Amino acid sequence: MDNIDASDPPPRITTTSTKNLSAKRAQIRILAFLDDFENRNSALKGGDKTVTVQLRKLNQALLEERQRQKDARKGE
Repeated sequence: MDNIDASDPPPRITTTSTKNLSAKRAQIRILAFLDDFENRNSALKGGDKTVTVQLRKLNQALLEERQRQKDARKGE
């Protein structure tokens, strides 16, 4: 088992550009990435599930955001 120093933070990813996406488009892209990532990661038995869990949480948050937007439009 590898010893991991908990005082060392994980590497950070810095964006080089941004593009505005609707919640629906973002969700579609996340799901496509997640499917691809899980397919590639499945060969690594016992691999790190952190990315998968975080993407699933983001996907759920986008679903909830889309629902709030739909509800707000209905209320207008």
